Amino acid sequence: MVVLSGGAACRAPELALAPSFLPNFGLAASVAVPLGEAGPWRLEARFTDQFVDDKTFADDGNPEAGNWTQLDLGFLYLARGAGQRAWSVRFGLVGYEARGEPNLVDEAGEYVGAYLGLGRFWFFGRGFAFGPEVTLVGATGEDPFALFPQLTWGFRWSP
Repeated sequence: MVVLSGGAACRAPELALAPSFLPNFGLAASVAVPLGEAGPWRLEARFTDQFVDDKTFADDGNPEAGNWTQLDLGFLYLARGAGQRAWSVRFGLVGYEARGEPNLVDEAGEYVGAYLGLGRFWFFGRGFAFGPEVTLVGATGEDPFALFPQLTWGFRWSP
């Protein structure tokens, strides 16, 4: 990873912050290191902490879920199209810990797996972008197999 990021030393890392939905509600923060001077590929690390259960907003009869923390490590392809719009594709490895009575997985515990996401961003101002991403997560752990979507809608900053 050090060798790959060494080629990106000419460009500053990109930062992102977004509300994160599913299985709980929280925040996702990421840093992406460009791979090359002007290319669309980046190495990305994203940390998600979902600390608010959906029971806070609507009682569905299930017990309150515990915190959900997650780390994604992989690649981000951010292809800027014509005008001020861009598509993103992200994929890589994921690890998360579900606590309490988790939503979307049956058992609390640690899980590992993979993710694939697609997003759409609109650029404005000096290096800022805003938009949604939907990510499909597949993992194994206490449950033999868990598959679920996640949604973020937030800001990216490319200095």
